[in-house]
Amino acid sequence: MLAGPHSDEVGKANIVTGAARDLDFSLKIKRERIAAGAGRGYNIFGQIETIYFEPDAQCKMPRWKAEKVGRRIYWPEGGPIVARSNPEGDLLIVSRLPLRRGLAWLPDVPDPEHPVKNPFLVDQYGKSHLPAGEKEKEARKFSQLPEEIASCKFRNFLVFHPVAQIVVITLGGAARWGSVGSYKMPISSLSSFDGTKMALLLDPFTGECFFKGGRYDIADQMDLNATRAETTEQRNEREEVSTLLQGRA
Repeated sequence: MLAGPHSDEVGKANIVTGAARDLDFSLKIKRERIAAGAGRGYNIFGQIETIYFEPDAQCKMPRWKAEKVGRRIYWPEGGPIVARSNPEGDLLIVSRLPLRRGLAWLPDVPDPEHPVKNPFLVDQYGKSHLPAGEKEKEARKFSQLPEEIASCKFRNFLVFHPVAQIVVITLGGAARWGSVGSYKMPISSLSSFDGTKMALLLDPFTGECFFKGGRYDIADQMDLNATRAETTEQRNEREEVSTLLQGRA
């Protein structure tokens, strides 16, 4: 049995299936879209860098970790791939988390209270004195444990609730994000029309991840094709389509 928060079946159901009571059907469709592949079953946004969560009373994250980085899951590199399903427009995580010792694994993250001031040993002239073959010095790290960050368990899933924002690193192209930085795309989580919010479901034994409930919003500046500058007419058409296809997870 995994260590971590537990709650009764009623509480779990309210969190996970409150937005839609057809959880099994919803996950079946999401799995079908993932199996269909890129271009047919979904369009890729990029790699997830960070998922931020709002505070939750059921979360058992140690206070010292929460005070350092907040309640989040962070991938310094190689995060899972996130996409939008066709034709529903749902958010999909189309790659699984790696397994270690039979359980989903999250990378260790740098301790912000113990940064390395000069990892490449650069002098005042901008020249690095790092010996050949030696890696740059790294900050002290601490572990990210899914069972600590999660709100509760439901069936075979760890439930992370509620999602506040997802930061995605776009894969190639020329997406423009002045407020967050080049090639980073913020996806905001919104309450659904029935008041429920988005949750992340993680199967710790397979690494499968799903977003469920709530809605999401992507800033207008993003060119999903990211291949050329668009005209005013194209932009107006894209914004109209984006409004009609407001995503629901």
